[in-house]
Amino acid sequence: MREISSRNNPCYCINLRRAANSITKFYDKMFEGTGLTASQFSLLSGIKFMEPCSNAKLADYAKLDRSTITRNLKILKERGYIINSSKNESRESQVSLTDLGQEKIESCSVLWNEAQKSIEEKVGSENIKQLRKLLEFIEKL
Repeated sequence: MREISSRNNPCYCINLRRAANSITKFYDKMFEGTGLTASQFSLLSGIKFMEPCSNAKLADYAKLDRSTITRNLKILKERGYIINSSKNESRESQVSLTDLGQEKIESCSVLWNEAQKSIEEKVGSENIKQLRKLLEFIEKL
């Protein structure tokens, strides 16, 4: 059986997943010691951008299934970063950041900016521009 390396695998899906996993590991390493993963930071940032925010709205923003969102929100709520901010008459729960959640975003944003800068230095600003265009196009498939 012929071995397929990551460099010559013709499957776009696998190659994009590998790239996504690699970039997630890179950001997770940057966030080591903060108590957050890159994914959790992204969710907190999404909540900040849209708050109050429903699970469905957050799932659509992050392009994740609702069970993944629910699982991660439970962790963020247990750590005191978010609260349920639903009105009694609301059919779907809404979440908002707590002061602690806001502080966590602010402290981790420094690391996020360092990660962004590091990637741009390694990849090059022109390549980053092309990558953004390609990713935007691929998301619309």
